[in-house]
Amino acid sequence: CRRGGGGGGGQGRGRGSRRNGDDDVDVNARMGQGQGQGEDAELDVLRKTMSTAATQRKLNRKANARRASSIAGAGGTSNIALADAPSTKTLTATALDADTYHYRGYGIAPPVFQGRAPETGSQRVQVAFVMPFVEFQLVKVATLLTEYWARFPPCQPNTSRQSADLVFFTENKLGPSIQRRIRSYYAELGVERTGCFRTDEPIFLSMVEVNPELSHLEGAAFTFYSLFRLLEKSYKTFVLAEPDVAPVQPNFLPALVKKSLSVNCEADGFWQFGSLPLAKDVDAGMLRERVDYHMNGNAIYVLGCAEFEEYKCRVQSFYVPKDDCELVAGCSTHEAYEGGYDHALYRFRMHPDNYEYARLILHKFGYSDFMQNRGEGVYDPALVVRESPSTYFVHSKSIYQNEAATILKEVTVSVLKRDPCNRDSATEKALEKIYHNLRSGEYTKPDAIRALCDASKYKIFGPQPSTRLCEMYADADSALEAQDWNSRMPGKTYLWTIDFHGGPANCDMSMIAKAGGALHAEIDGICHFYGLCKERLKVIKADNWKEFDPTEKQKRKFELAYRDDPEFKRVDAFICHHPVANCELFLPFNRSIIIHATTRLEFGRHDEGIDWRLSSGYDRDVGKVKWQKWVRTVQNLARDKRNVIAANNVYDRDYIKYFTGIQDVELLPSWCGDNVGTIFCEDGWESSISPGWLPTKPEVMIVPYRSNLDRSRYKTGIRDPADHPIIKELDAVPKRISNGTDVKMIRDLYSDSNPLRMLKHPAIIILPYQVSTMNLVELYRLNIPTFCPSLSLLKRWCREHDLLWEVYYGWPENLMGIKDVPNPNGHALMDKYSKEWEEMFDHWIPKSDFYQFPHITYFDSWEHFHKQYKIMASNGELEAINRKMTQTNAALKEELVEKWKDILQRVKRQ
Repeated sequence: CRRGGGGGGGQGRGRGSRRNGDDDVDVNARMGQGQGQGEDAELDVLRKTMSTAATQRKLNRKANARRASSIAGAGGTSNIALADAPSTKTLTATALDADTYHYRGYGIAPPVFQGRAPETGSQRVQVAFVMPFVEFQLVKVATLLTEYWARFPPCQPNTSRQSADLVFFTENKLGPSIQRRIRSYYAELGVERTGCFRTDEPIFLSMVEVNPELSHLEGAAFTFYSLFRLLEKSYKTFVLAEPDVAPVQPNFLPALVKKSLSVNCEADGFWQFGSLPLAKDVDAGMLRERVDYHMNGNAIYVLGCAEFEEYKCRVQSFYVPKDDCELVAGCSTHEAYEGGYDHALYRFRMHPDNYEYARLILHKFGYSDFMQNRGEGVYDPALVVRESPSTYFVHSKSIYQNEAATILKEVTVSVLKRDPCNRDSATEKALEKIYHNLRSGEYTKPDAIRALCDASKYKIFGPQPSTRLCEMYADADSALEAQDWNSRMPGKTYLWTIDFHGGPANCDMSMIAKAGGALHAEIDGICHFYGLCKERLKVIKADNWKEFDPTEKQKRKFELAYRDDPEFKRVDAFICHHPVANCELFLPFNRSIIIHATTRLEFGRHDEGIDWRLSSGYDRDVGKVKWQKWVRTVQNLARDKRNVIAANNVYDRDYIKYFTGIQDVELLPSWCGDNVGTIFCEDGWESSISPGWLPTKPEVMIVPYRSNLDRSRYKTGIRDPADHPIIKELDAVPKRISNGTDVKMIRDLYSDSNPLRMLKHPAIIILPYQVSTMNLVELYRLNIPTFCPSLSLLKRWCREHDLLWEVYYGWPENLMGIKDVPNPNGHALMDKYSKEWEEMFDHWIPKSDFYQFPHITYFDSWEHFHKQYKIMASNGELEAINRKMTQTNAALKEELVEKWKDILQRVKRQ
């Protein structure tokens, strides 16, 4: 936009200045020189007036950004021609230096800013429902459509067609795979829910190319200012609704069309309809202190209105590019908590320098509860509508944010006036502990406030807390741990565990919390990754698995240490996963016991098939006695219905049945679908949904990270995994068959086993070493298309290469004398070509997770895999499998919450 001549008889004037201590530069003069000479000439003029190298680099970036920002539309099956929208450049102010350009008006009327002239069509649709997103937010789009739109659909079966289109907008053009997936989500809603849109298919709109250097704030602002030029030919208005804007009542489209009629360029029309900040916590973002009444960017906007174009021109000229918004003007006010084009739009008209102009147009901005902006607050749709019947949408990050993160953010802002992830190490460590206690269900919001206030007493702690809040929530002794345990976690079933692997407890934790319980875990071994390392464990030091199999003397000491412990008196039940045999520690406390096996029952007692157990003092004769005692213990526990005997997989469920004779062993799958692969304050830590499968890399990955291809049962480092005969078979597939499909092992590309990395790949191949592992469950919950060797191929690989040797932890005695079912372990020297071995394999290995989970594709050879994969990748079958897995896992999640509710009620102390 350009600053024009003065309004009101030419009396308007303007002034610009640089604020960095250099000589003032006449911005208006530079604008005049640049007009009519094209953007390159304009940049040349600016370069002559700014000599520093930093400024030169900045200008070069801006020039590149402008050249990369031509815009086009990619229409779906719509009847409107969005593709002919005129190309545009970044709508930045001409003052391109890093300092704010301030206008001050003198005279009766403010000066005129020459905003671009809108280009409108003769027959325009009333409203475009625009949902902007970036590719990694696909999972949010899917969740919004399949859950929230399914619950509160845009139409009812008898609703007539409306003058409205659904437009999915992305900065970069979406690939056909992602478009297919979005179309499938939309199609699942059915015509009875979507039939009132003007067209049957959604429209996909995107920019041809966008500068990859744009930050989040810059990208959002660039999208916003560009949408007007893209849409104005075909629409009168548009509603901007990001994926975290969810409907709260059905039949919202007719209501939206009706609401949009008052948004127009007439004298009594509005330019924007939107919401005030309605977060319950008015201290969040210092809303009260800053007197923040900004209108959220998710709102209804007028299109094709020259006066509103002038307004946006003024905003962008006032808030020029700098700091976090150095490539796009009008994307921030450059003040604390005011990053975003919506803050710039609001603060401009509130700024004293713009008073004369703002008083003439303030009435063009209408506050409305049609779409409420609740920040990150949790809300109940029914309650929202009951209190505000005219509300149809709520904007809140909480719908994709886990409850623990939401509470932690509220607490941190209220107590410390800052975000929890400010990278002050001492503070962040305290916050991480509070976060994990919130996630496990052990802390409520008041608990979190008390813990944060208590942690802030130490000198190494960074920011100073709110004295008012800390005094309000302080206990008599202030420390949270001093609080009476009997009053902690009111109404919740409190579970306690000591495990030697953090995965199983982490996988159960969110289900237990959702079901109304709390799980405290004292974990040794693999614990840091899950934030569950031991903190207050007594007697059993458990340093690097050293007391994995405690002695009778240690068990007695453990009992004495906890006999009068106030926390143990609060515990309702103890739960054991890995190994389940350590539930022996909890027998003296007369509480319910939950055995939730994730691997073999004898693990930790009679497991001579594990090499490191032999070197840590294992004795076969002692192990035999321990095994007999442990089986009797499990049988006794099963007789009391207050206890639970369960396994997370079919193999171990039936394994327990075989060795104990207990027939009602429960199948209780591990969830492993929340907070997997995330680290506190890293990307995605606060999310309540797993990141979506979005393949951007070509390789198909062999999983898991650990393959055992480099070792045998008792020998390590015998070969490089790449030299294993199974991998050699893969390498031997003829190029004419494998050409175009690249199969890699995880270690070829990555240094760790974080399952989230696999989301970037089109598919995974399971090369199993166990019948069930937490890592494979985590991967399955991510809905990644999965391939696996068929039962016949796995049998060959086991015979030739002993691929599943780790399934058998030992060869414990069959105390039940069962003869009609093959012994699952056979014996150590069993001939793999014998009938006995084959019967054992055929009965037990099909119970493995990878043969029980649905929607896995099996192959009989590496050539067969390549042929199948090529067909499935080309015809959209991988996307269909991803959708089926998503539906299967969603149904399982609901089922597990109900199962855990029953279990918690069963074990709760009366």
